[in-house]
Amino acid sequence: MVLVRPALFAFWLLTVLAAVAACGGSDAAAPSLTTAPATGTATPPPTATPAPTPEPTPAPTPTPPPSLDFSASQPRQGGFLFARLLYPPPGLADVTIDFNGVSHPMLPAADRWFAVIGLDIYLGVGDYPISAKSGDTVLAAGTLSVSDGGFQYESIELPPSSIDLLTDQNAVNNERATLAQVFSRFTPERRWSGAWILPAPGAFTDGFGLMRSINGAPYYPHTGTDIANEKGTPVAAAATGVVALARPMYLYGNVVIIDHGAGVFSGYNHLDSIAVTEGQAVTIGDLVGFMGETGFVSGPHLHWEAIIGGVRVDALLFTQQPLDP
Repeated sequence: MVLVRPALFAFWLLTVLAAVAACGGSDAAAPSLTTAPATGTATPPPTATPAPTPEPTPAPTPTPPPSLDFSASQPRQGGFLFARLLYPPPGLADVTIDFNGVSHPMLPAADRWFAVIGLDIYLGVGDYPISAKSGDTVLAAGTLSVSDGGFQYESIELPPSSIDLLTDQNAVNNERATLAQVFSRFTPERRWSGAWILPAPGAFTDGFGLMRSINGAPYYPHTGTDIANEKGTPVAAAATGVVALARPMYLYGNVVIIDHGAGVFSGYNHLDSIAVTEGQAVTIGDLVGFMGETGFVSGPHLHWEAIIGGVRVDALLFTQQPLDP
């Protein structure tokens, strides 16, 4: 057995360790730390939603300026029309329409104002200025053309005894004054709508506007439509309204006058008897009286009239024309 001395063993151990170090022994190297790659997909940062582009504000539609419109483009003498103020400015409280020197009140209706204007038989043919006003402010203006009424003329001879009623001028003037006072009223509402009806059956005899001369006197117009039938034939209201007058008169005999509002009236004359009272409301078709021959007449018939603002116009037009503003 060989004994190794301690000094020699130590020397040998150092030599071995040095040789190992010189060879760069990788097994002795300290392990290195490696970061493992990420196995999932990274969450992207949130993306901001862009604000919506605002829609452009549409430009307001301009309101047309106020203008005048007429229900008849060329009304005739003895006719009538609706005059309308279209596109009125807001806040109006008092509107009138000026025509031929007369100021007519206008009434509001939906998006407009209107007035009913009667054209006198004696109104000359031609163009007339017409304007709508609020106070002194002219809102709209235009021109109204009036055409010829085409009235006929006749001359008749009557015995003096049949025209005695015409000789009492005071009675004639009093009757005219009473009727003028009634027709000067203005009810600020339209009580009727749509077309009127004929107030009685019968034969049309003398028409509206007939120019008549009696025994060589000057020609005067016939201011109504005559419907002839038997005495006692029922007479009805041509349109809805309120009875403004119901009484005996001098020339017109037994009379009923109905106020239809907006300055429009109808008259029923020479009645045998009256079936309504003043202030009574009547509906189109209601009985107002019975046909007769009272007053200045030559036989039983109804003398039917239409009056607008004191102007007598052709009542038959109210049964034919559109009557809504």
